[in-house]
This record gives sequence, structure tokens and C-alpha cells, in this order.
Amino acid sequence: MGTAVPMLAAGLYAPLAKIFLDRGYEVNIHSLPNFGLGRLDEASDILAETVFGGDPNRRAILVGHSQGGVHAVDHAHRYPDQVWAVFTFGSPAHGTRMANLGRFTDRIPAIGHMAAHSEYLRDMRDGAVYPAHQIHSMYTLFDQLVIPWFSPAVRGGNNILLAPKWLHCSLGRLGQRRSQGVERMVGFAEHVFIIQHKGLHDYIETVLDELEKPIEKVA
Repeated sequence: MGTAVPMLAAGLYAPLAKIFLDRGYEVNIHSLPNFGLGRLDEASDILAETVFGGDPNRRAILVGHSQGGVHAVDHAHRYPDQVWAVFTFGSPAHGTRMANLGRFTDRIPAIGHMAAHSEYLRDMRDGAVYPAHQIHSMYTLFDQLVIPWFSPAVRGGNNILLAPKWLHCSLGRLGQRRSQGVERMVGFAEHVFIIQHKGLHDYIETVLDELEKPIEKVA
């Protein structure tokens, strides 16, 4: 799920999709309704219908970029039995101050919903509990659209911060109050091309290896 227009999304997300295709998964790429400018609650409902098709037995691994990741995490909360895992890239679970600059623009509802500390995002987070393996939020210190940089940290999730090695020590525990801990990964990326970062792709492969292990039956 992402805000890229359909014609560009296929190419932009191709390396990411290949990870799942090579493992035999069915892959579908969905752009956000109304280019991500409408009401987030309506967009989330539309995406849920598109992904699950009303079938309570359909399970999925959701991958979301930017606002798309916000919807993916929302679906994990609303449909816990159908969402196997969620991987997000630069998705501001706590909103972004960039949206605050235009939050009073009624013609673009998404701006108000994506603003830092917005009522919509706060209501979405309240009471949300996730299994330890389910949410994987990946984000970068140099995101030009997600401000502050630690806004994507999900409480109870696995949070992976991409930053140059020389900054790791000084970062310390910054941002961890919003999560159960932040794993720092060496690298650099910005908001758009973080989805093509090789180190994060390797991380996804490792998580999938664990998820796909056969469940041991207790005698």
C-alpha cells in the first residue's frame, strides 16, 4: 500500500515485491484511494475491502509506505486474525509536523488526519495491542516528510531506525519511549527510496524466515 500513482508504483515497489514473489506469495500493489488526500477512515475501509474482499479466512502480510503503512497498522488492529505481519516504511504512526502546516485546509481531509498528535491517529492507537512478531516499522533519520523522525515508532512493535553508523551512539535511546526499543541499522535513505534499501530488504527476509518456520507440535 502506498501513495504513489499506479503507473509509477509497479516500478518503485518492484524490488520489494520480488522478495515475496520469490517465496511464492501472491503480490498485489494498491495505491491509496483519492491519491491519499481523502479521509483516512474511509480510505482504510476501502483498502480493507480490497485486500480481504470480505473473506474472514483470507490472511495477508501487509507492506505499507508512508500513509499506506498507517492503514496497514490500523488493519492489524482491526483484523488481527487476518493480518499475519506488517512491514512499514516511513509511516508516521504519530503524524508529521509537515501536515500541521496545512491541517486547517478542509478541502484535503488527509492533512488534518496526518498532522502530528491528530485526534484520528490518537484514537487509532488507543488500546491497540500487537503480538511481538506482527509489526515491523522501518524508518530513517533523514526523512524529509516525517517530522519528527521518530514518529513512525510503534508501541509494542519492532522498530528499525536507519542512520549512519557515526550517529548511532549519540542517538542512544532517543525515541524509545514510544516503543519497546529501537534497533539501529547502518545506512542512509530518505522518504521515497527507503523502500528500496537493501539492508531493510535483508531484514524482511530474516523476519519471513522466522514466520515461515513450521510450528512445532507439543506432544
